[in-house]
Amino acid sequence: MIRMGILGAARIAPVALIQPARLLPNVEIAAVAASSVAKAVAFADDHAVARAASSYTELLDSPDIDVIYNALPPYLHEQWSVAALESGKHVLCEKPFAMNAAEAGRMVKAANTSQRLLVEAFHYRFHPYFRRVLELLTSDVIGNIRHIEARFDVRISYSPAEFRHSPALGGGALMDLGCYPVHWVRTLMGSEPRVMRADCVRSHSGVDVTTRASLKFVGEVTAEVMTSMSDTASHQHEAQVIIEGEKGRLILDNPIAPHHGNKITIETGAAQRSESVAGESTYYYQLQHFVAAVEGAVEPLTGGEDAINNMQLIDNIYAAAHFDRPELD
Repeated sequence: MIRMGILGAARIAPVALIQPARLLPNVEIAAVAASSVAKAVAFADDHAVARAASSYTELLDSPDIDVIYNALPPYLHEQWSVAALESGKHVLCEKPFAMNAAEAGRMVKAANTSQRLLVEAFHYRFHPYFRRVLELLTSDVIGNIRHIEARFDVRISYSPAEFRHSPALGGGALMDLGCYPVHWVRTLMGSEPRVMRADCVRSHSGVDVTTRASLKFVGEVTAEVMTSMSDTASHQHEAQVIIEGEKGRLILDNPIAPHHGNKITIETGAAQRSESVAGESTYYYQLQHFVAAVEGAVEPLTGGEDAINNMQLIDNIYAAAHFDRPELD
């Protein structure tokens, strides 16, 4: 039995962890810790979690916990992921992995030193939908990739309590949403691009609410990544990837949450066909994969150098846009 503890009474935790854990017989959500005992108790009561820990440290020191799910805001990812690893726990860390690539590097070093797993929660990566996309590319149905466009938009309205609108807490469209398009293009290409140009729209709170970047991979393959959480974005998330190849293109509709409906359109010459991929939630497959990795059955698909490189590209996009960010060690 894998016994998991939740760091942070986050909105995402029930969907990302508690619900899929109920479908896996070898996983138990044993405890939760929050910024206050009252919040932890309320969360535990609402979601039938066995125990509310008195503090983050108490949770990490608990001998009955094997794994920590770090659902804290990004500015706390390094501190508490490293602490969990040093306590002998495996860690599933929410995206974005860290505040920058330097933090990500220290987190991965701590995982290597502790010989514990540290996986980034890019849940889309584990769904059969994305596996099908990779199969189509491997089968050469559209030939070699020439250009990719990747977009993820959803309105996140300003509130003083919303960390996504706070630079110091790790907010911003590129950090919270754009980390997905960045990861999509890197994963599809299997290599790291250069940033040719980038533009950000800054909000009154100091975060980027819209960001666009032009990238170039080896072999003259180009990519555009776009993301927005502005008030002009839809309340419903809009996610799409278009992959242009030598012989045609793939249009991926809803790669972020294919369990809520998805489509792959395959265009080759005058021919066009589409298909969808059935399955459970992306979070179910993510937790299933993570548990298998903890048990030594598979190698993690995310985390490690991949997590460092994703944060490095985010850093590079901000730098190319001349977008000032909080000074961090």
